Amino acid sequence: MENKLIEIDFSNCKYIGSVHKEIKEKLELPEWYGENLDALWDALIGIAQTPIIVKIIFKPQTISSKKLTPYINEVINVFNEAVEKCNEINVIIER
Repeated sequence: MENKLIEIDFSNCKYIGSVHKEIKEKLELPEWYGENLDALWDALIGIAQTPIIVKIIFKPQTISSKKLTPYINEVINVFNEAVEKCNEINVIIER
């Protein structure tokens, strides 16, 4: 089975909520997605049956998006932990 490429671009996100909105939309997560790092972990493990490549793009465009850098790093860490746990998930980071 060929890996599905999912591109998630956080470059224009200004708030933590917009980060999770982007994740929810691109990963096609259900309405009840909890919009936090624990919920992200659960969602990634839940979709791990399908081979995916997630390309995370973060090239901050505004002061607000630059302030999100520490949180985006935490999000990337969750994705990387999911990669270690599941063979079906691969992550590419573009900064």
